[in-house]
Amino acid sequence: MNKMNKINVDDIISLPNAYPDDFLEFYNQNKDNISKLPNIKSNNGRCLAVMLYYKNCYWTREETETFCKKFQLKTDDSIQLFNKKSQLGIECSTERGKYYIVYPYKTTNKYKMRKNFQWDGSEESKNQAINDIKSHIQENYINISNDKWQLGDRNPDIEDNTNNNLVLQPPIQARYRDEYIFEDTLTKIPTPKKLKKMIEMGQSPYSKSQLIELKNLLNSQNLDL
Repeated sequence: MNKMNKINVDDIISLPNAYPDDFLEFYNQNKDNISKLPNIKSNNGRCLAVMLYYKNCYWTREETETFCKKFQLKTDDSIQLFNKKSQLGIECSTERGKYYIVYPYKTTNKYKMRKNFQWDGSEESKNQAINDIKSHIQENYINISNDKWQLGDRNPDIEDNTNNNLVLQPPIQARYRDEYIFEDTLTKIPTPKKLKKMIEMGQSPYSKSQLIELKNLLNSQNLDL
């Protein structure tokens, strides 16, 4: 990979109207491993495309904010338009605070990990799913050198700077820090704010009966204590 330079937003004259041809070729060859691409006219589509056109450049928060203001892209957090592209199944930077698409393009198992596992009863499909999980752990936990691991908050919603609220995490966990409570390095549960969003979007991890159980549990607690 060529040397990465920080993007200069002044060099970007207009928003792209299509994804680069070489990326579309890569996408068409790897459709089973990559999510459907966002509409090129959406904010996510524009930002993905501009990252692809400027292959040898990385973005920081400063550039994402400048870009969104320059092209009047409405967003509460510009970083969200640049830092979650790996969830599509495309390999991205693991450098903290630097956002770019790895080139030459590569797929990751993140999209397949996020798809519902459909077991057809065969050992092949079972073993493929297991190998995807192992590959994800190997790539994002085991192969990450110790110096890149970071201390994060177990619970982002409480003001506790003691060791009781610290947990060691590899860089991949950074995207979850503001929305999840970590029981340990691997085990996490959504914060109340995140759970509210998930329910509103029809993505609740709980069934209706479990939500009723939670509601009854909370109603039974003396929350003044």
